[in-house]
Amino acid sequence: MISTTGRYGPTISRDVTSPGDGTGVCMLYKSRWVRAVAWLGLWSFALAAARPAAAEDAMSLTLIDLSDEEAATREIAFDVSRAVKKSKAVRFADLDAALNLGGEEVQVTSGKTADQLAKSGLTKLKAGQFEDAVEDLDNAVGNYLIAYVVLPDATVYARTMALFGAAQFMAGDLKGAEKTFEKAVQADQKVPLDISEFSPKAQALLDKARQNVSRRDQIDFEIRTDPPNARAYVNGRFMGLTPVFASSTKGEQLITLTKQGSARKARKIAVEKTGVVLEERLEPARRAAALDGLRPGLMQVLGGTGKTDVLQEAEGVVAVPFALLLRATGTREKMKIELALASLNSRQLLNQVTREVRWESRDKETREQIDKMVDEVLKPRVIVAPDAPKEVQAKPIYKRWWFWTIVAAVAGGSAAAYFLAPGSTATTPDHAPGTGGILIQF
Repeated sequence: MISTTGRYGPTISRDVTSPGDGTGVCMLYKSRWVRAVAWLGLWSFALAAARPAAAEDAMSLTLIDLSDEEAATREIAFDVSRAVKKSKAVRFADLDAALNLGGEEVQVTSGKTADQLAKSGLTKLKAGQFEDAVEDLDNAVGNYLIAYVVLPDATVYARTMALFGAAQFMAGDLKGAEKTFEKAVQADQKVPLDISEFSPKAQALLDKARQNVSRRDQIDFEIRTDPPNARAYVNGRFMGLTPVFASSTKGEQLITLTKQGSARKARKIAVEKTGVVLEERLEPARRAAALDGLRPGLMQVLGGTGKTDVLQEAEGVVAVPFALLLRATGTREKMKIELALASLNSRQLLNQVTREVRWESRDKETREQIDKMVDEVLKPRVIVAPDAPKEVQAKPIYKRWWFWTIVAAVAGGSAAAYFLAPGSTATTPDHAPGTGGILIQF
């Protein structure tokens, strides 16, 4: 006999050992442990099914520009990288970082030091230790400036400087805070700076500094580099490819220069009048020669005539499993653009797109054409194993999400059954073998 008391109804008693009434079967699916196993299995299935979609959907990819050194081809490379960065299926890795690997130890170390100092300074600022916070945040700003060219998020420089100004204000240095706030705004006029949680008066002074900077005279100056066609950024804003005329408000200018194959460079300089010419020489990136050595082989692969082993060699240089190979040839009136998505570790091209584009003016229509080409070349998701072009690369069963779903459901169900199943007592059956009755046991 099993007695159950319903949470919202009367007590129900049934004899599950009596033969022929079928109540044992009815009670099986109402058992608590059966329902627990079912719910746990469904929950585990939904959780495991959701994880691989997020984990396996995006691919780490970089752009390798194989075009000849011309302004138009570098413009195309910039627009291709811009379109790739917009894709949700891609984690874009800047090739500049890979090519300069090992040559930017000072900048990388300074960035790590700045992170620690900024965290310490913020903690002290919140604790009311304003003079100590001033010291830590001042040092953090200096280290961020050294590391500026390698920062994943350059806005951290302006935001940390705003915190530095807040600490100065709270420590009683109002003039120092005002100057710091103007420097923070000048460094990046688009980034929102909010320090109101520390002091509404400090926030008001920061807002006043923003107004003061916006009322400064506008100046125009030229940036030149050797070699040319470097991407130039002024105070976080992209200005174009060098040589380029830049526009900004009068005062300190934080200039960043990057170019495939060259070491990245950042420089802070005060520009007080229009007509100034800034000339910068870029040094070769530390691993630029390695990529240059692979360039002929990569161009042959792009043209369909070379051995794909060069793709695996390229993976050791760019440090990501996928690359978008780009080659632009022709004139602005008729530019041929070739894009190929390459799986470097499996040594194959997954997709290739070729278009002829009129590149006289980089208007909305030409940018949309680039966007469409990038979307089209990124479509394939199946990766074929090396030396077996017709077979899909197989994963071990223990790497399949459904394998672990089953394991989780079985393990969870067993645990639930152990803890939730009611205790049972032995009963003597009314019928025994040979008596002609039907014996049903659960």
